[in-house]
Amino acid sequence: MRILVNCALPYANNPLHLGHIAGAYLGADIFVRYRRLIGDEVMFVSGSDQYGTPITIQADAEGISPADLARRFHIEHKKAFEGLSIKFDIFSETMRKEHHENVKEVFLELLKKGYLYEKVMNSPFCPTCNRFMPDRYIKGICPHCGYDEARGDQCENCGKVLDPKDLISPRCAICGDSPEFRDTKHFFFRLSSFQDNLINWLKGKEYWRKNVLEFTRNFVEAGLEDRPITRDIEWGVEVPVEGYEHKKIYVWFEALLGYISAARIYSSQQNDPERWKKYWQDGNARVYCFIGKDNIPFHTVIFPAMLMALERFNLPYDVPANEFLNFSGKKFSKSKGVGFTVSEVLTKINGDYIRYYLSSIMPETGDSDFSIEDLREKVNSELIGKYGNLAFRSTSFILKNSLVPRPGHDDEYPAVLDFLREKFALYRGYLDGIEIKKALHEWLEVVQFGNVYMNRSAPWKLIKTDSDSCSSKLYTVLRIIHYATVMAYPFIPSSAERIWKMIGMKTPLESSFHTLSEEPSYAPIKTDPPFSPVELSSVNPNSLDLRVARIVDVQEHPNADRLYVLKLSLGTEERQLVAGLRNHYSREELIGRKIIIVYNLKPAKIRGMVSNGMLLAADNGKDVRLLTVGDHAKEGDRVRIGDYDYNNHGRIEIRDLEAYRLHISTIDGKPVATASVDDETLVLNCRGESVFPERNIEENSRIR
Repeated sequence: MRILVNCALPYANNPLHLGHIAGAYLGADIFVRYRRLIGDEVMFVSGSDQYGTPITIQADAEGISPADLARRFHIEHKKAFEGLSIKFDIFSETMRKEHHENVKEVFLELLKKGYLYEKVMNSPFCPTCNRFMPDRYIKGICPHCGYDEARGDQCENCGKVLDPKDLISPRCAICGDSPEFRDTKHFFFRLSSFQDNLINWLKGKEYWRKNVLEFTRNFVEAGLEDRPITRDIEWGVEVPVEGYEHKKIYVWFEALLGYISAARIYSSQQNDPERWKKYWQDGNARVYCFIGKDNIPFHTVIFPAMLMALERFNLPYDVPANEFLNFSGKKFSKSKGVGFTVSEVLTKINGDYIRYYLSSIMPETGDSDFSIEDLREKVNSELIGKYGNLAFRSTSFILKNSLVPRPGHDDEYPAVLDFLREKFALYRGYLDGIEIKKALHEWLEVVQFGNVYMNRSAPWKLIKTDSDSCSSKLYTVLRIIHYATVMAYPFIPSSAERIWKMIGMKTPLESSFHTLSEEPSYAPIKTDPPFSPVELSSVNPNSLDLRVARIVDVQEHPNADRLYVLKLSLGTEERQLVAGLRNHYSREELIGRKIIIVYNLKPAKIRGMVSNGMLLAADNGKDVRLLTVGDHAKEGDRVRIGDYDYNNHGRIEIRDLEAYRLHISTIDGKPVATASVDDETLVLNCRGESVFPERNIEENSRIR
């Protein structure tokens, strides 16, 4: 079978986090490896989504060009995928010339066919930012569910596609001001004309995931509205029509065409320019789109309508959309600093371990929660304790006793093969239906069966009385490992390769399906244990929730001569804090000052007064200097340690601060606040600028 697997194009303005990987990319890679394993012809494409106002806004803030920003994150995304062994045939870029040409070609074809038309629309313009804002950069209250952080293009809470004008109390996501709605002329796509076709197409999709199918049917049956496909933006694909020189093609439209562009580019790179048509235009090929649930309407409604308009393209066969991966009960978010980025985790944990754990908690039918402790337990007990240990102890025993494993003296062998064939059939059925967790469960049952069989056979006893039977029993064990390793390959490719070589197999594992029906000769080789246990308890080391606060009131502590009772503003809330500053600062010197506090320190009573947090100050044993930030920082802003955001660790004790060895360092001739993490000195920073003592103090002064 010929299969095209499209994987959502990640937006090139921030690092990838584990929520992205669990949401779309890992499941796609597992599916691709499985289909190739059983002999299918597969093309696997994705790429960086590199256009739109969010990239220009971030580039402006960093003082670089949008192209430089987009290329930087494209490279970072590629490294993240490589670290997790997610291997695309092509990971393209929407900045490529070939993509521009493809998008313009489609635009003009749809215009000629009458599916595009001009219309004046009322668009959000932020007078403070002095630009038309993309829909997603207008926030407000969702009119459908009341969620108060809904975006102007879609509500993340209920999934409804929105128009910025639909929002209640809309505001600019950049500056917070209310937008104006100004008239501007744009091209619209006649999405409404495809409603009946889409309803008929969806009738044959009962094999889709229930959440995807129900959402899509409800969306279409509620009535489709035409959608603008151009925007007043500076960074994007040019509109190939006179009079639109200062507008660009809307990113949602051109990014969807990135799947076709990537397939065409890859085909040219393979010296077969027409190859992509075998996947996109041959009716016997199947097209899959792996995405997160927030992308469902674009891939099950809008993109199919675009393809219907073009008439010659295959529509998606399946759109397996995962739910969200949460971290400490919150959705992973690269913009909000919730959870771990891929690069953070890969510095501490083997990529296959991450693949294994995410596969076991894949949010296929509902949100799931990521936990380092759970990862450590699953990897150590299942992957290492059951699978790795079975392979190592069986091959080590064979080599130690110079045995040649061969069939013929094990009466249980036929029943074992029946069991393995049954499990593999179930495994295939689940992966055909893209049920990752269920397929992994079948693999685990094979591994557990192997351990039970090995223990029951007790070769360490049998070798003393019947070496032929012992050799046959061990052959059966290797046959179980053989099946388990073929099944493991899509999930943990690098680890499976090691064990494949350990049992002495020469056939390439990625095309080893045929070996399951053979009676191979196993020649185990001597190796070290295939896995090392996971020992860490955290990956992102920043368990300190440090925030900017402003002192709004200062009172002397009624029961202590050296203490003040401070009233702090954090923007959206106020707190009380007790601090020993009376010998160092007057009340007048403190009021209005910005300080840094440990927000997640457990509250305590100090001489009868509640202190909800702790401020940070440098202390050389004689002088005390408060830590502060520049004018750019706002009340409530979080302070990072180096590149590490707060990891949502929860409440901490004062003694937890000691591990960070907070102190003053001199960098570029200036004193700044630093912390030691993994023996590396990292600067405390807020909005990209360093935290510093409000007056000079000696280097290495302790921060407490």
